[in-house]
Amino acid sequence: MPHPRPLRSARTRIGALALSLAILVGTATAQEYRAYIANEFGADISVIDVATNTVIDTISISGRPGEVRPRGMAVSPDGSVIYVSVSDFNPVLETPEDKIIAIDVRTNEIIQEFRAGGNPERLAMSPDGTQIWAALEALAQGAGYDAVTGEQLGVFRVGVEAEGVAVSPDNRWAYITAEATHTVTVIDTVELAVVKHFLVGNRPREVDFSADGTRAYVSAEIGGTISVVDVATHTVIETINLGLDSRPVEMAFDANTDRLYVAGGGTSAVYVIDTATNEVIATIKEQMGRRPWGIAVTPDGRYVYTANGLSDSSSVIDTECLCVIDNIQVGRGAHSAEMGVVPDGR
Repeated sequence: MPHPRPLRSARTRIGALALSLAILVGTATAQEYRAYIANEFGADISVIDVATNTVIDTISISGRPGEVRPRGMAVSPDGSVIYVSVSDFNPVLETPEDKIIAIDVRTNEIIQEFRAGGNPERLAMSPDGTQIWAALEALAQGAGYDAVTGEQLGVFRVGVEAEGVAVSPDNRWAYITAEATHTVTVIDTVELAVVKHFLVGNRPREVDFSADGTRAYVSAEIGGTISVVDVATHTVIETINLGLDSRPVEMAFDANTDRLYVAGGGTSAVYVIDTATNEVIATIKEQMGRRPWGIAVTPDGRYVYTANGLSDSSSVIDTECLCVIDNIQVGRGAHSAEMGVVPDGR
């Protein structure tokens, strides 16, 4: 089992001590969290116990690493199921490898899989748990599925190189980004119809909604920006500039503080945005792994975990000190991060 990398600063040692003390004084009713890291080139998922920051399981997705890749992930509303988009490296043809799988957080076993269509990149689940949405990269399409049966509800034309996807907190809108056309497509999830396309920054990657659903945030990898969208009108109302070298991809919104954590792969940093002011309040670089691409925050807002694609690691950030307190070795080509919650009574 891989071990965390040594801590290298006094501030980091203090953060680690605080984490240990929190574990010792924790109550029996505390939630048990697990961080899931999708390893694109290792064809597996690393499972991290958040209490100990150790890899406790590795879930094999395929025996053909380098040919089959897990990428985007989504989580059920209660945190008990992790959904993973799986595809191969041949975007021209749909194959049996183009699918969505479901992992039980309690057992870390695959409990469901269904056909996704061509080359699914990223996933989102509706907050009511009834629908799953996927960006089908090679087909320039977005698709919705029944979360129970896996039945495809509809396929919709979006921009070229579909990438990111999110569903609004009221379950009404699915936003799907497209890298090559620099657009977001808005799908009405009730009427199952496209209602709008609009421009954002250069090469948009991921999209995330605020907890109250009034705003959406779209990361632009080449533009180095975050577009702030008024969800009522599906219109960009502000642009947050992180710098052309930042190359932001995944984001994680923390409803406890209204902070937005942004993984900046180009600078090996995590940017912390106060969404009340849309200002960057911290840039976390010290001891960060190389090319953080994925990011997830624990449901209690206490820790942030990254997926570092060039160092095959996950950096752990303490959200009180806004500093890295640990680096955990995971699989090859860490791509995305998601947070699971072990059900009570496990």
